[in-house]
Amino acid sequence: AILARRAAGVPGLGAADLALAEPVPAARRPMPRHAPHLARELASPSSLAPGGRSGSAMAAATAARLPAALETAVDTKPASAGPGRSAPGMPSGQPPARTPRQGGGRIGTTLDLPLQRAVEAIAAEALRGLPERASLAILVADLRSREVRALVGGAFGAEARAGALDLTRAIRSPGSALKPALYALAFEAGLAAPETLIADLPRRFGAYAPENFDRGFAGRITVADALRQSLNQPAVALLNELGPIRFAAALKAAGAPPRLPPGADPSLPLALGGFGTTLRDMVALYAALGDAGQAMPLRLVPGPPEARRPAFAPRAAASATAVLVQPFPGGGPPGIAWKTGTSWGGRDAWALGLDARHVVGVWVGRPDGTPLIHGSLGATGARTALPILARIIERLPPAPREGLPVRLAAPPPTAEAVDRLRLTFPPPGAVLADPGAAVTLRAAGGRRPLTFLVDGTPLPAEPARREAAWTPPGPGFYRVTVLDAAGAAARAEVRVR
Repeated sequence: AILARRAAGVPGLGAADLALAEPVPAARRPMPRHAPHLARELASPSSLAPGGRSGSAMAAATAARLPAALETAVDTKPASAGPGRSAPGMPSGQPPARTPRQGGGRIGTTLDLPLQRAVEAIAAEALRGLPERASLAILVADLRSREVRALVGGAFGAEARAGALDLTRAIRSPGSALKPALYALAFEAGLAAPETLIADLPRRFGAYAPENFDRGFAGRITVADALRQSLNQPAVALLNELGPIRFAAALKAAGAPPRLPPGADPSLPLALGGFGTTLRDMVALYAALGDAGQAMPLRLVPGPPEARRPAFAPRAAASATAVLVQPFPGGGPPGIAWKTGTSWGGRDAWALGLDARHVVGVWVGRPDGTPLIHGSLGATGARTALPILARIIERLPPAPREGLPVRLAAPPPTAEAVDRLRLTFPPPGAVLADPGAAVTLRAAGGRRPLTFLVDGTPLPAEPARREAAWTPPGPGFYRVTVLDAAGAAARAEVRVR
């Protein structure tokens, strides 16, 4: 080893020669106690060299020596007590005062050690409640500096959970977690505002006919509520006006370029997350939305930040973020802007959130890309990833964001005189005994013409009538919906035996 160090830089000796000169381990060595995926990433020669480039024998020799002390391969920044810190695991406000490369093979990072420990504990507890081959990934970053404060790449060492993979870098489908960026771009283009009324009604875009997660339609609704409820039809309608190429360019500018199949062009399914991305890219995207539309790469090691670049208009980004400020369904800190996402078939469950100082991302799924069944139900972002997000944000110093101002609109004078739309047959929970017999669906009230739908598919009917014929195709559960001309909706779940 001494001769190898003296020979560094000698012509004819390359990185492979120096690596072969290193002693062969005689016993199992300890793995990193914290952030093992990041330790492995930073220990590679390419990450040690400036600008991500390598080629020097010294970088290779340093990387070869790092496994000898993997326990301290990533030098995290300990949090110091200070104002606003009430419990361990909260990040301090000061960046680490050390250079990325330390003597003795140590690499300084932007991680906050107490927060990293707390996030790893939350991840370990969450993993115990997931199926055997499921995993998760978590990333916490500072909103202003984009310095990563905590990173969990998966269940390191668990072969059944593909623990060798850093799932913060895995390419997955974001589902509806992508919608806030689309609405921000629509606000910027002047196509809509949070209080704009929009119709969530059946509509086809050529051969593409999107439907909502519950296969129903909300009727007339504000844009803000359409985003909060993650309705698909309004999102696709907005993208149809904006243009998929413009949206893809905005995502790229924000640091989340869509990964599409070779030769594929951006198209309307982009609105529903029909492309590949990573958790790191999604956190960078949400950081841009929460930072007045300014994009900047995430940072893992200390150093001067890159220049910010505009991705969204500041006012549009602020409006989209304010729409998302809402209480957590299961309880949690107030003043958090959050959004969930679920990819097709329940393969990916996402939750992303931000307050005034931090941005957090959580992904749950199976590394092999097969659907995830959580309990007796399919995994969704709201059911699987959002509770983890809420627990992580509880560990951060409070920094609530402001939501949209509440505007209570007075009903029109004739509102009480209008007969509300209602489905008179079948009633909710009805059981129909004969699957082959025609059923007459009937409605009352509302403004004609009425549209009847079964599982989101419109039925042929006379526009002036308040009824439609339907023949169930077979036994099962069905959702019957009626919509009126004003966008009001009434629905019922029925069973056919």
